[in-house]
Amino acid sequence: VEVYLNNQWGTISDDLWDINDTQVACKMLGYANALYARTSAYYGPGTGPIWMNNVACTGSENSLFTCYFDWYTSDKSHYEDAGVICSYSEVRLVNGEKTSSALSGRVEILRNGSWYTVCDDFWDITDATVVCRQLGYQYAISAPQSATYGPGSGSILLDDLQCTGHESNLLECPHIGEGRHNCAHSEDASAVCFTDFQKGTVSSSFYSASVFCL
Repeated sequence: VEVYLNNQWGTISDDLWDINDTQVACKMLGYANALYARTSAYYGPGTGPIWMNNVACTGSENSLFTCYFDWYTSDKSHYEDAGVICSYSEVRLVNGEKTSSALSGRVEILRNGSWYTVCDDFWDITDATVVCRQLGYQYAISAPQSATYGPGSGSILLDDLQCTGHESNLLECPHIGEGRHNCAHSEDASAVCFTDFQKGTVSSSFYSASVFCL
């Protein structure tokens, strides 16, 4: 991550750098969420000044400069530069594959900073199509069940989904309530999206940012 100050780009030291800080950075870039906070110059060391250190955002700020932080520091190395992975969407397909015409994987939803799976009870092509549209694709080819792309981990967020196909987000579909289910991860739902008429590319679900404008 780099910030522009006094007509010069500079980096941020990774001291205290966490998901709350990256949430603010991604918000500045126009993305929905932050996925990971990278440290130790994960994307390579920068050059020039290190403008910020000990950044401590709550996650609700609209700019890193409104977070608590320490100004320019000369006792830090660029090998401590902070990085971020931002997400365009709150849904992803995991453990699948990308071909010339399809993108597949286990459906996972980002909620309050954690990824959750979806149970396959009532899971069908209409539900999968809502996922594909969230990812920027026109429709789903199929809606695999029974953890076709492997079981997930953590919690299961949704069960008994009954989308109509007009929703823009899985969370808008009828279901029995967030966190309520009678499933195991062996019942994780998946989707296969048709990608020939994609609005973006496979990488559009995730974006690794090295710079942003203030």
